[in-house]
Amino acid sequence: MPRRSTQFSLLALAASLAGAGLSMSGAALAHEAPQAAAPHAVSASASTTGARTATRHCPLSKLLVPRCGVMFGAFVRPEGGQSSEEAFRSLERRTGSQLKVFHFYHGGNQLFPSSWEIKLSNQGHRLLLNWKPEAGNSWAAVANGASDAYLDREAAYLRSHYAHKKFFLVIHHEPEEEVINTPGSGYTAANFAAMFRHVENRLRSHGVHNALYVMTYMGAQVHAIKPWYNQLWPGRKYVDWIGFDRYSAPPMGEQTGGFKAMVNRHWGDGPWRGAYRWAHRKFPRKPVLLAEWGASEKPGDPGWKSRLFASVTQDLRQMPNIKLISYFDSAASTGGDKRVDSSATSMRAWQRLAARPMFHRPR
Repeated sequence: MPRRSTQFSLLALAASLAGAGLSMSGAALAHEAPQAAAPHAVSASASTTGARTATRHCPLSKLLVPRCGVMFGAFVRPEGGQSSEEAFRSLERRTGSQLKVFHFYHGGNQLFPSSWEIKLSNQGHRLLLNWKPEAGNSWAAVANGASDAYLDREAAYLRSHYAHKKFFLVIHHEPEEEVINTPGSGYTAANFAAMFRHVENRLRSHGVHNALYVMTYMGAQVHAIKPWYNQLWPGRKYVDWIGFDRYSAPPMGEQTGGFKAMVNRHWGDGPWRGAYRWAHRKFPRKPVLLAEWGASEKPGDPGWKSRLFASVTQDLRQMPNIKLISYFDSAASTGGDKRVDSSATSMRAWQRLAARPMFHRPR
């Protein structure tokens, strides 16, 4: 059933992924860890070799929470006939980055991860996969079993193709913008929570034991102040990580402050004080990730984006439950050019950021 678009259309993304031989369908594409050891101090001139050494003794927990440091990753929108794999590898090659996490999106009736995603995983990357499992059904209908045949096929596929390694699974990211708060609509906040629980229960009951379930919000105040917002939460035992998609890219987000201001964007003196603060207050023992974050260049201030990149590591120390950040690299018009190399200044700032020793490397 068609749904309203959020920040980026999955259908638009499908066209850009044609080179990968994938079809992506669904309604829309838009866009924390118990505190352990403090992140290592970092140097602006840190090398990739130093970064690998700094996180060598930071093992991951059963929930993939780093004992120290932060996992860093990206989704890269393909350009010029690239496949999605080529786009990701091109980002690493152009910028000299070694990203631990590869982020991608699935929907419709796709079975995943695909062979090329599994190849990336086997080469040391950790998969962060967004999945819209409705297969044309409403949230309420999925919760009542309408998509069970598809869920069961996916469970069987995971058991036979990707049972050897844990991965992050986001079930229908950013549901806030698609809520229809009318009884019987099939898309209430409570319908979403019931769908999330049903999908997870179905996968578990069919032998999927390597998925870590992520509840990913937009984290925007306009939705967070709604009376139904808390009803989206599926329940503590169903959510392994809390995720947010945050941007400093008009009209998706203001361009003021640094990384922490982007994550905790809010206005006024009400109870909502930003996404990370909300998660830390309500679920202080849950790890947090940024499934998407991004910034565009600021008109009239050519150094603004590079300064935001420069603020990331210091600001992460002030938000210790954030243990994974995944950049959304895209030249798409909505939100402006969010590619890390949208300018030479931004590129150099990204390279310094990606080399910081607090970030885990593929191995």
